[in-house]
Amino acid sequence: MADIISIRIGARPAGRLSAGRLRLCAFMAIAGFMIAGPAAEQVFGVQSPWLRSWTMFSAIGLGVIDASFEIRGPDGALVSLDRFEMLGAPRNGRLKWIQNREELASVINRLCTVAGQGADIRVRARLGTRGGWQTIHTDAENACAD
Repeated sequence: MADIISIRIGARPAGRLSAGRLRLCAFMAIAGFMIAGPAAEQVFGVQSPWLRSWTMFSAIGLGVIDASFEIRGPDGALVSLDRFEMLGAPRNGRLKWIQNREELASVINRLCTVAGQGADIRVRARLGTRGGWQTIHTDAENACAD
């Protein structure tokens, strides 16, 4: 008896791409498009709405408030104030990021309340903007006197 040996030869129409080759071509086209944007601007100085350049960290820190606090000690010297320790708050909690002016005012009020009557707390705060840091509170006067 004769064994029949089957050889699988794919029957494909001539000129047609396989699925693997089609995926490779699509990947290469997308990767080329992604690389063309930064290369066009950085190498050739060409700016186009179709070939976008990469921008890292364009909006990081916008609207975030950077604040530091000091309290006047009994000897009259200003000493750095740790808001987390004074308010008994965790360092990874809500008090870590002061998002807007209202939250800054709330933190200042809480610090003044905990420090007690007649406390002298100085606050330096700045707001992150596209043009750079904008000073929103200086340490020129007692924040608890407001």
